[in-house]
Formats: sequence, C-alpha cells, structure tokens
Amino acid sequence: MNKTLLGVGAGTVLAAAALAFPAVGNAAAQTAGATSTVTSTVTSTVASTPTPGTGSTPTPGPSGSTPCDTGRTAPNPPTAPGTPEVVQVILNQATLRWAPATDPDGIVCYSVYERQGGVDILRATFRPAVTEGSIILPFPSIGVPWEIHELYVVATDANGVSGPKSGSVMVKIYNDLVSPPIKCKVDYKSKTWNGGMSTVISITNTGSTPLTDWSLLFEFPSAGQRVTWGWSAQWNQTGPAVSARGLEWNRDIAPGRTLRVGFNGTHTGTNPAPKEIYVKGAHCV
Repeated sequence: MNKTLLGVGAGTVLAAAALAFPAVGNAAAQTAGATSTVTSTVTSTVASTPTPGTGSTPTPGPSGSTPCDTGRTAPNPPTAPGTPEVVQVILNQATLRWAPATDPDGIVCYSVYERQGGVDILRATFRPAVTEGSIILPFPSIGVPWEIHELYVVATDANGVSGPKSGSVMVKIYNDLVSPPIKCKVDYKSKTWNGGMSTVISITNTGSTPLTDWSLLFEFPSAGQRVTWGWSAQWNQTGPAVSARGLEWNRDIAPGRTLRVGFNGTHTGTNPAPKEIYVKGAHCV
C-alpha cells in the first residue's frame, strides 16, 4: 500500500475556533510498530512544581525534545512503561498519563514519541521521571478537519539506557480553521466477507468548476477495520483515520464527472460505513 502523510490544500478558509475534549482515559490503544527513523522537533515548556509536603506527582510540560538516552545497551534495560492514556485534550495540547517503567538503576526520564508514516518523531522529554505530562501537537494542515496522532512512551535509566516502547495511544487534534462546504457527492459501497472487504468510493463533482487536487478523509467506526491496499489513489491509515489523495493522472475532477477509487481491507467481525467523509477537508453539498 502506498502511504503518504496528510496535508491538503483548500479554497476559502473561515476562521472559526473549535475545541475538542475527548473522554478522559478512554482513548483507543494499539502496539506501535518497529522504529525505522527518529526525528526531533523543538518543544520547550516550563515544568510545574508540586506543592511542598503534599507528595503529589507533578504534571509538567516537556523539558525539551532532546533524547535523554545515550544509545547505550545493557543486558537489563528498563521495562516498557504502561500504554499512555489521554487525560484531556484542549485545542492542540494533550495531557497523557502512563504507568511507570522499572529498572534497578532507577528511571531518570520518559520520552514521548509520535509514530508518523514510518518515522518516529520525538515530541517531548520529561525529567525527572514523572508519569504524567502535557505536550503540544501540531494542528492539522489547512483544509484537513482533524488528524490522529499515534503516541508512545520510552523510559531511560540512570546509565542512559532506553527500554522498549510502550503501547500506543491515538490522540485526535481538530483544526481551528474550518473549510466551507464544496459542491460534490460521495458514494461509499463496500462488499464484506468473512474477515475481508472490498470498497469502492465514487466522488462526483456537482459544481461548475474543476475539483482540483482532491482528497478524502474518513474514520472507520470499528476498531478492527484496516486498509491493506488500494487503487487509483495514495492511501494512508493511522488508527481509525483513513486518507486518500489523487495520483498525477486523476488529481482533478472536471465538472459533472465521477472518479472511482477503492481499497481492499480486513475487519474483525463488522464492516460499517464511515459516518462522515470529507472531500478536501469539507462536507459535500
């Protein structure tokens, strides 16, 4: 399956603030894949300090995005932290909490990474070894209504040795810029069999001008639905979120014309259709 990152353009953009408050501690989780590349981003926030004598655990912002491990290896590295849970999301700031890792030499820091298109991006490092903190995630690109970020945690001990990844949690960040509806029609048809599916999506341009550089974005309702490969588009899936973009030969849809794209996939018992499908980040009218 050909994978690409989300990032599409849009026409007119209306400035309308939107807040997202996912349920506390109820985010979907899955095990992260193998690391291929690590990329750093710069995020720096002053950490908060617990009230003296209370014994409370601090909830800091990240102390930086520099890896706290030295790349050393040891026979007994730290254990994996618990899969993080989402405490709250306000705009693009996500607060996570995880169960601590263990190590005979002591844990000195935790690093929060994002798995994005086969690349591991360091989003924050928490020192000292606290097990709850807030990080800033990027807003979606203009024309993309929301994006899902796959996050996991790695512990590092006093010798600079890092342990295995935790499980992953999905955090959904909504765009604070809303695209106006566009003139189009989307038809989603899927054939289902035991453990599999084959889906065709038809996109019709009902307007009077070309639909340029089209894109699709939707969310599978069932956790077991997965795209395995697709045709006539560049397909990508992160958690339940599925996106598609046109190829060089079909990026534009002329007025009155219909483009059909599709994919094959798997499911774990049910294969419901998405509740909403966005075209270029907007609803069809």
